[in-house]
This record gives sequence, C-alpha cells and structure tokens, in this order.
Amino acid sequence: MEQRDDLGKLLLDGAREVGVSLTDQNILELLIYLRKLISWNKKTNLTAIREDREIIVKHFVDSIACGQALGQSKSSSLLDVGAGAGFPGLPLKITHPELNLTLLEPSNKKTAFLRHIIGTLNLSQAVVVPKRIEDCSREPQYQGHFTDIITRALDVDQVIPFIRPLLAHSGRLILCRAKPLDAGLNLFGFQVKNEIAYELPYGYGKRVLSILELALSI
Repeated sequence: MEQRDDLGKLLLDGAREVGVSLTDQNILELLIYLRKLISWNKKTNLTAIREDREIIVKHFVDSIACGQALGQSKSSSLLDVGAGAGFPGLPLKITHPELNLTLLEPSNKKTAFLRHIIGTLNLSQAVVVPKRIEDCSREPQYQGHFTDIITRALDVDQVIPFIRPLLAHSGRLILCRAKPLDAGLNLFGFQVKNEIAYELPYGYGKRVLSILELALSI
C-alpha cells in the first residue's frame, strides 16, 4: 500500500509538472494499468523500460503531456499509430474519457494486452485494430475518419505517406518527438502548424510535439 501511495504521488506530481491535474479516479486507473503492464512485461516484451519510476515518467507522464497538442479537440476521434503497450493513447483516454480512441498495433501479443487493459478499466469508445498503418490507410472504413492522428513509435517517413487518407477535413497529425522537425524534411504535403516543447519531470529529458496539417493548395 505504501508503494502504491508513493507511485500515486509520483504520477500526481509528475502530471502537475506538465500542466495536468489528475483526479483520484485517473490515478487509480493509471496505477491498475501500471501494475498490469509490469506483470505482463515479465512474460511478454511490451516495453524495454522496467523500473517503476522510469515507466511512470517516460510512458505515463509523457503520454499525458501529449494532451497539450489536442487543445480544444479532446472529444476528437484519435488514432494512435504504433500504439505498442498503449502510449500515448491509453493514458490520454484515461485522462480525457470523451476521446474516441483507436489503437493501431500490428503485434498480436501487444494487441492482447491493449484489449485486456480496455476491458479491465471498462473504457468505452476505445478499440484496438491489429494492423499496420500501410494497410489501415487503404481500408474505406477508416478513410476520413480521424480528427487527430498521433504517434510516438514511428519515424516521420514511416507514417506521413499513409496519413492523408485517414484524416478528416482539417485533421491534424501529432508527432511525439525528442527534438523539433528538421527544416527541409519532406512532409508529403503537410506543413508544421506548431511545435510544443516541454521537459519531462525529474530530469528525464526534453520532448517536442510537432503538430502538422495539410498545406493549403494554391
């Protein structure tokens, strides 16, 4: 119980440092998620990060901080590409229950974990799609469906070429990165609308949210 209290305080204080106030229910759900992640990670390689404190800051707090890029559109239809063990999509869903979340992850072992967390926490409007972005972008049911698309896992050139068909009108692509995008990078018809820089608490490094929109045709 004492360890749980310490981890809860770490979550609460860490989120506060990136400008997010967590409720008691948020903390309860995030701690359940953390416990399940640690348990599953012993038999299935969900994350290379093993230490509780590092998981909380580098995965949970960093994911929560990505909400800065959603702005006023927290009730949007959000696609998390390469969701892995659920970051940043699931912490965003926990802290913003109104999100309509789709987790795109091709690994069967990871999708099993994602579905387990969604079921355990009884999260509504959260689905797992076991596909790659290349395949998902060709399916009519997903085309024009998402107001926001986010990824922590994939490089720019791995994701941008397949994003356009999936975005709704005026939709946005959010890239979670360690540094700003390089000038002159081929953005495949997108343009950088904004970049939000922040620091993870406890000295765990700097992050940048690069927010892209389709460039207007001339």
